[in-house]
Amino acid sequence: MTLKLGAQQESMQDWLSDSWLRSQGAGLTEASLPEEMRLDRGALEDRNFHHKQLIELVENHALPLFSQLMSHTSSRLILSDCEGYVLCHWGVSKYSDKLANIALDVGVNWLEQHKGTNAIGTALKAQQTISVIGEQHFIKQHRFMSCTASPIFSPAGEMIAAIDITTEQQQHTQQTLLLVSSLAQQVETALLCHLPHSHYRIDLAEQATLLDSGWQGIVIADSEGKILGTNAMAKKLLNAPGLGEDIKRYMGSQWPQSEAISQHRDLHLKTQAIKPNKTQVLGHKVAVRFKDPKLERAWQQANKVVGKSIPLLVLGETGVGKEQFVTKLHSQSKRCGHAFVAVNCASLPADLVESELFGYQAGAFTGASRSGYLGKIRQADGGFLFLDEIGEMPLATQSRLLRVLQEREVTPVGSNRSYKVDIQVVAATHTDLEQLVKDGRFRQDLFYRLNGLQVTLPSLRERSDIERIIDKLHRKYRVSHQLIEASLLAKMLGYHWPGNLRELDNLMQVVCLMSEGEQELNWGHLPDNLQQTLAKEQVSAGLVRAPQNNELHTLVNANIIACYAKFQGNVSQCAKHLGISRNTLYRKLKRLGLKK
Repeated sequence: MTLKLGAQQESMQDWLSDSWLRSQGAGLTEASLPEEMRLDRGALEDRNFHHKQLIELVENHALPLFSQLMSHTSSRLILSDCEGYVLCHWGVSKYSDKLANIALDVGVNWLEQHKGTNAIGTALKAQQTISVIGEQHFIKQHRFMSCTASPIFSPAGEMIAAIDITTEQQQHTQQTLLLVSSLAQQVETALLCHLPHSHYRIDLAEQATLLDSGWQGIVIADSEGKILGTNAMAKKLLNAPGLGEDIKRYMGSQWPQSEAISQHRDLHLKTQAIKPNKTQVLGHKVAVRFKDPKLERAWQQANKVVGKSIPLLVLGETGVGKEQFVTKLHSQSKRCGHAFVAVNCASLPADLVESELFGYQAGAFTGASRSGYLGKIRQADGGFLFLDEIGEMPLATQSRLLRVLQEREVTPVGSNRSYKVDIQVVAATHTDLEQLVKDGRFRQDLFYRLNGLQVTLPSLRERSDIERIIDKLHRKYRVSHQLIEASLLAKMLGYHWPGNLRELDNLMQVVCLMSEGEQELNWGHLPDNLQQTLAKEQVSAGLVRAPQNNELHTLVNANIIACYAKFQGNVSQCAKHLGISRNTLYRKLKRLGLKK
């Protein structure tokens, strides 16, 4: 379809005409209000949790200026993520009926392909500050409002959000454009200052009067003067300094003069010490909550015992996320400033287990390092020692580990000297340790020593939030906006997932690649083996009758035939839709008599 522009529209900026063309290309029409894309409550909570720091920084650094300058207007400050979903808004408490009807609300998606030309969607697409005033909106029902939005970039240069001011009727001026740009810049500066290990902030400008202008260069450095991050102006003034480089190379040796304005070559500098904020003091802790009741109960119990250094035993099937669970425990504990050392007891050769755990003295055995080895237990001193697959530990090593846990000291292999250790021990296994004790393959005294508290993580099929997890992983790996076909989602919810989260994560990575460019993830994108497994499980659940003889293959073949017809014999498109290679599809088509 060709976009026909009237005389007034011919003078549109290039970005605006491009945006209208994209809106038409997405199948939208000016006269029709497009279908609403809205997150459910759980998905919105997940996004807000993921962007918790960003939301707090907007409230602390952008909202005050917005409130001061726009309090006399019926305006709303809006924050969206990089995918166009509105996360939060501030300002007027209630919109007029017009604004309510177009769903400018939390959880709604405002990308161009869903809402046509608009400030949020177009700013994200153009990656620049954009004002869309009245008639410039593609959808007629949106033309009663004026909006200005600017993208927000992370310290790494990744576009992570957009900030917008929307007003009914009032025309936005150049001042509004500058205000929104300034709000985005305030948030980006705050993100810089919240980088882990940030210790110094150095403002720089070619004139001393610009150091507090809001448009100065900013460099963030650690306590040793190594560069952690810079804003765009600092990159320009310093000719793109590298991360990790010594700041002296760019600013001379006088840069640490706190609060005083110094000068290096043509630049004026002002250095400030960054006061540790609450998040930094707590080691970037964010309150962790699980939506599944079983998992949340295990989490709450585990947090209580690790705070008292009581041993913890984590049980659960393979792939349920035991190590991720324990890693989160460490990050929330008083030991978060010390090491988290993980040992997979099943992957270590039996003759190396003791030296890996307990360390060894120089020259303790043939091939030993000349300087000796500290060992995993001493590496974990002050922190967490995570013993995964503890049921696979050899009996001889179990005896030595028991002694370490009882006496809180470790003796390296080949040494007579013992070293005190302070560790939080967390063990995990998918096996039945009590049965191993009965079979004589695991020491009973070690079992009781490790079993201070026992928690069991639910399998994926048992979790009440499985649909949320499927949606979360799908959003993580999909290449562009895409939905999951309802019938496929139902089958996935009914699947028993023997590999649990690990299996689902791997599957989503694969099918999202196979369905790249498709608007909907469907049955045809699944690998053949999973199609057959899901079909069998539907039978065992009584949802369909059991296929006779070779009917499972017939079901798959029927899917291939239907897909081949849908794409009118185009093998490449059909193979991509089915998620298989062209060669595999050719072989199947030959067997079906559709190719020679």
